[in-house]
Amino acid sequence: MNKTKGRRAGRLVLPVLCLLSALSVRAGAETPAAYGALTPAPESLKACELPEIAPGKVLLETDCRYSDPVVISTGNVILDCRGGTISGMHRRGITIRPGLNNVTIRDCRLDDTGGILIEGQTPADDAAARDEARATSSQGVVLDHLTITNSYMTGVFVDHYVVGATIRDSIVADGHHVGIYLEHGSQKNVVSGNLIRNNGLFTNKGIRRIGPTRREGLSVDGSAYNLIENNVFDSNAFGGIFHYKNCWEFHTTNPESRPRLQGSDGNVIRGNVFRNMDIGIWVASRQARDLVMWDCGDKSPYDNPVSLNLMMGERPWGKSDNFLGYRFNPELIAGLVDKNALAPRWPFPMELHLYEDFAEDNTYEGNCFENLVTGIRIEDDGNTVRKNLFLGDFEYLYLGSPFRARVLNRPIEGTVIEGNTNVSPSGRSFLQNSFLAEGEYTDTVLDQPDKASVGPKPEVCQTGQS
Repeated sequence: MNKTKGRRAGRLVLPVLCLLSALSVRAGAETPAAYGALTPAPESLKACELPEIAPGKVLLETDCRYSDPVVISTGNVILDCRGGTISGMHRRGITIRPGLNNVTIRDCRLDDTGGILIEGQTPADDAAARDEARATSSQGVVLDHLTITNSYMTGVFVDHYVVGATIRDSIVADGHHVGIYLEHGSQKNVVSGNLIRNNGLFTNKGIRRIGPTRREGLSVDGSAYNLIENNVFDSNAFGGIFHYKNCWEFHTTNPESRPRLQGSDGNVIRGNVFRNMDIGIWVASRQARDLVMWDCGDKSPYDNPVSLNLMMGERPWGKSDNFLGYRFNPELIAGLVDKNALAPRWPFPMELHLYEDFAEDNTYEGNCFENLVTGIRIEDDGNTVRKNLFLGDFEYLYLGSPFRARVLNRPIEGTVIEGNTNVSPSGRSFLQNSFLAEGEYTDTVLDQPDKASVGPKPEVCQTGQS
């Protein structure tokens, strides 16, 4: 998050790649034979009581419905649901308390719950306390072959300062909110081989989201050095993966709100599929958003409010600029349907309250994109887009950030764009189907062919395909 003139001499990407290679298989691995719970669902369910959760292997019954929440407060536990169902509660279906070692949850179905919480520590706001929180985080937490559906909260919430959790070979689908959330201060988690589909269309209270209020399949909120590979992101309400650093939102009204002191930096995203959404990946997704209703505690480098005239003049728009809410921002009138929201304002803003967003030194490699409006939108420095495949005609890449570049005089620095391929029905090249905003990027490494790909044309994306 520290900004300097020019790119930092020490890049994060190479050491992060070396570290993460030890955590997981390469992106070209085969797609899992089955996502989600392994045991076939029974024809009917009976009500059952939960057993005691003690060290060792805890078994649930396949034909049971458990309507009480599971709370794991001890380490060295394997909870094997054997296809059993946890459902029907407006609270977390499974909570893993902080500071535990070796907890595995496998072969479970969770439906109509608040999802799964891997609980973190809440340290004081100093570096030593944050390091201690990570050092005493739960270690060896594995969520394996789960089916999580119709969550009224986040499907899986990896809480602040959690380190090294693994979410693999699972289905997270049809949830009101974000599918999987990596919270601020967390690091070195693995999200691998999952199907993340159709999440983010409603608030926790069931109010339908529209426009920029919709949510994504995976949030990387001030979480760093994670490995996200071989997942399928399909039909989530707004997009696949959004990187951002929360602006310390609602800091005066929410006593649990804490400053975010780490960017969404140094993550490796490889071998994934993104399809049937507005945006596949949005890097620094709040860089140009109007956050007037978010009660941000961060100090802004802008002299807020900032006039919207810059975007309403001669500056051309990329396709994903339409998602910023400049022509209509439903957040400004949320108070009409949510009594906890601020008083409604005119929904067509002419001035913005902007805060800097941070998502640096991430690597996007070997992913496949199809049937989107925009593949990848980049609004922060040092990110690498390499050897990805784009199928169809849409905005493959957006590079730029209008207000940071033109108001703060800080264009996006050090982006690497190389070796990406595309199959265009109209014969357009990768760059012809991309939007690189003039004057809004600098020190860019660009190594792309000037023609569309030739040879065998894959019909659909597959994980690990490039």
